[in-house]
Amino acid sequence: MKRGRVFFAVAVIVGALGWVAAKGLTSALVYYNTPTDLLAKGDSAYGEQARLGGLVVPGSVHDDGDVIRFVVTDGTNHMTVLDTGGVPALFRAGQGVVVEGFFGRDGAFHADTVLVKHNGVYRPPSPGETPHSADLAGT
Repeated sequence: MKRGRVFFAVAVIVGALGWVAAKGLTSALVYYNTPTDLLAKGDSAYGEQARLGGLVVPGSVHDDGDVIRFVVTDGTNHMTVLDTGGVPALFRAGQGVVVEGFFGRDGAFHADTVLVKHNGVYRPPSPGETPHSADLAGT
């Protein structure tokens, strides 16, 4: 009888910890839609807060002062992005980006945040070389 209670208590604790871990992991995951995904949603995509990911099309970046306009593609479809929040220093054409904002009825994605994907390659300094935070060689 006592053994059954201990087993039950341990099972409840393990189950509760598993549930907390699962909820924590699902809320920490960051997903984004590609232009194809967003267009496939149809009318339900309009006005909803979302993340859009893809590559910046070369030659599509235009800075109009308050708004930076560029086109993002996933290789199948493309979408115009209007950004009002500014872009990071590593932003450039051909670069992978994830933008946060909403898809407007005008057919453009209105972004307030631009995140740049980088290759993640780390190049340690050569012996005797002083590392500099502004050194962008190898990126």
